[in-house]
Amino acid sequence: MNTIKKYILFIVMCISSFTGKSQQDALFSHYMFNTQSVNPGYVGSREVLSILSVIRSQWVSFDGAPSTQTLSVNTPLYDDQIGFGLTLLNDKIGPIKSTIFAIDLAYHLQVTQSGHKLSFGLKGGGNAFRSDFSTLDLDPGTPDAVDLSFSRDVRSKFLPNFGFGVYYNTTKWYAGISIPSMLEKEFNNSQRHFFAIGGAIFDVTSDIKVRPSVYLKATKNSPATLDFSGYAVFRDFFWVGGMFRTALGRIIPLGKVGGGIGFMGGININENFAVGYSYDYSVGNTTFKYNGGSHEILLRYDFIFKKKDVVKSPRYF
Repeated sequence: MNTIKKYILFIVMCISSFTGKSQQDALFSHYMFNTQSVNPGYVGSREVLSILSVIRSQWVSFDGAPSTQTLSVNTPLYDDQIGFGLTLLNDKIGPIKSTIFAIDLAYHLQVTQSGHKLSFGLKGGGNAFRSDFSTLDLDPGTPDAVDLSFSRDVRSKFLPNFGFGVYYNTTKWYAGISIPSMLEKEFNNSQRHFFAIGGAIFDVTSDIKVRPSVYLKATKNSPATLDFSGYAVFRDFFWVGGMFRTALGRIIPLGKVGGGIGFMGGININENFAVGYSYDYSVGNTTFKYNGGSHEILLRYDFIFKKKDVVKSPRYF
């Protein structure tokens, strides 16, 4: 078997493991900014109309590697008691493409006068799923080569779903649990995912703050993964930090599961607009041998309609 065929076979094996065991939800290193994607209880909690986009290019230089783009908007309604949000996500890996649309609703319950809120959220939408294995070039050296088992393997279907989440936030910390997609689908082998998130902000000096966060994802037939991240915020203007991803119960990523390490940074251009970037690299598994890491860009814009003395600024969560 020549090098090209081995390369193609490796892609097919990756895709097969991706769909044969369980369809994994899209991965983000900026999860601490992108809470809406997994927990509908988050929407409206920032008390501003917020628009967020995250663009991720995973396993750079690897043909058929995952590519994900998401655009979300959320806003408070009715004196901040209700939250409303919309999410559009496009996820592509090799010949498999998912376009997900979701509507999020949240009810925010004021727990204390100091800003503690308990939120209950519902998510409803669907996945326009499509797999087209006929697009695979099985033998680049023979353009006319055709494998009927692949050329006829085209599947497309809209898969509706719903989920829920509970989110608790204060001015200094937050925590939440959620299941954004309750229905399991045999068509694309998708399974129910459980998420737990948490984070905080600590003052080191008057000009420096530290924001640690944690993200747990679990589903059947796949190891639970745990993300740790932390970054320092300087004068509420820019931030720098790092992240670490591994299997739950394992400190060092090893074997088939593996994990990742990376760094992130960003800048608050003004009180409305923030830009972030992260780079992470697979470690401990076979994929790191075949790629140049993963890049992710974050863009967020907040529309502030209230008076500055009413809105808490900056908004860390």
